Amino acid sequence: MYDLLVLGSGVAGLSTALRAAARGMSVLVMTKGELSQTATRYAQGGVAAALEAPDSADLHQADTMIAGAGLCDPDAVRTLVTEGPQRVRELGELGARFDSVAGEPSVWRLAREGGHSLARVVHAGGDATGAEIERALVTAAERIAIEVNEGWFALDLLVERGQCVGVLALDPAGVVHNVRALDTVLATGGAGQCFAVTTNPSLSTGDGIALALRAGVACADLEFVQFHPTALHIDRMPRPLLSEALRGEGAILRDEVGNAFMVGRHELRDLAPRDVVSRAIAEQLRETGVDHVWLDATMIDDIELRFPTIFAACRSADLDPRVEWLPVTPAAHYLCGGVLADLDGATSLPRLWACGETACAGVHGANRLASNSLLDGLVFGARVVEAIAAGKVTADDRGAISGALTLEGIGRLDPDPELLPRTDPVDPAALREAVQRVMTREVGVVRDAGGLDVAAKTLADLGALGDELPAREVAAYEVRNLLRVAAATVAGASAREESRGAHTRADFPATSDALLGRFVVAGSEPARFVAAARLAGGAR
Repeated sequence: MYDLLVLGSGVAGLSTALRAAARGMSVLVMTKGELSQTATRYAQGGVAAALEAPDSADLHQADTMIAGAGLCDPDAVRTLVTEGPQRVRELGELGARFDSVAGEPSVWRLAREGGHSLARVVHAGGDATGAEIERALVTAAERIAIEVNEGWFALDLLVERGQCVGVLALDPAGVVHNVRALDTVLATGGAGQCFAVTTNPSLSTGDGIALALRAGVACADLEFVQFHPTALHIDRMPRPLLSEALRGEGAILRDEVGNAFMVGRHELRDLAPRDVVSRAIAEQLRETGVDHVWLDATMIDDIELRFPTIFAACRSADLDPRVEWLPVTPAAHYLCGGVLADLDGATSLPRLWACGETACAGVHGANRLASNSLLDGLVFGARVVEAIAAGKVTADDRGAISGALTLEGIGRLDPDPELLPRTDPVDPAALREAVQRVMTREVGVVRDAGGLDVAAKTLADLGALGDELPAREVAAYEVRNLLRVAAATVAGASAREESRGAHTRADFPATSDALLGRFVVAGSEPARFVAAARLAGGAR
């Protein structure tokens, strides 16, 4: 029996584990891949924090609330922006090497990204921030010998007497174990692999959210899938990401004849929030019939030195950003919702906690502000540990979970699809591709009722095939998780008959005051939770 079981080894999971170990807790980190094989390492963007004047927590909060389109929880955002600077400094003390101002190695260089009113983003290696943070965290975990189970896959939550007591897990040899702990943390990342075009690695299959859904734990805001507007349009998955930092340094989006089409669409032009830019690109593609737009970064001096990861990805595709425009399209990037949590990461199931992209803490609302994701994992991972150390075992009525603890109708509501003729055996890879195709086609940047209905029915049919997948194969369990999370995403998108943040409905283009709240789901059917009083501070 461990004091703490952490599922996931990205920035949220490892920072949580390190803090718990420092407090003397016995900790087990369980990851389905290798310790450093996480989505964190793919993060090119940096960490946003109000580290020095003229920046302030108030300004960072205002930018975050505006990007979140009315659905940010003000208390959660305030927690993020006030505690964030110290968490970033702790990363530096841990050994993370952030980029510094020329000639002043002790002064971190601050960059500006989309949606930010001024420069507040710290980077590492130009465009390799996630990889550097992951390196620092893994090194620290190895230095103090935190126990790690690599290649272990969590199948289900263990629940006894109304509390989570660990997980049922599959080891690399295919043997199933009960892994027990006083407290369990879900930090398994997002679900970008629900889509065929994504910046997420193959391991991002929504495992933690699916675990929660199967156990009837409240999840929310799953309809808000953020599409990064500038993924390199080449035949490779995950799609190489062309960081917003390029646009922060002057790069311009252009149409097929060279027009800078963001001019006139938003006061920040190419540095508008991601949902605005993604919609603008989607409109360009629809109106012109082309399959990509262009990112002109030729004005950036020394791009090969300042953005080495991006430069290498471009050169590997026979593209040279120094002299030619780069083809880009939006790609599924970040899930703004997840397992509903309070200000300390506690969920609706006692002794189950969530942080990072797996969680819906209320800081992202309907659309994440660039470079708030790594900060989210750092801040709320720390709060999980401090709450557990203080003796907390269950959620309170603060933050995004406010009101959901008493919401009627939350339960395990699974679909009852018509069965398809079975193929024997069912191929997990083929089924995964089928899920990704329908989600990309019908649940992309712009959605409508007809497409969402097609997606719901198709996923129900595919779910019947999912029941026939082989046992004790990780690939099969991943597909089942994708099916469950995808179905919940479609249910939320169908119920939200408005356009808000990262969720755009062609048939409901306006934002509705009546829908200023969270859609909560446990299983597959959404229940609408409207908390206008809690969300009144959200910027419209």
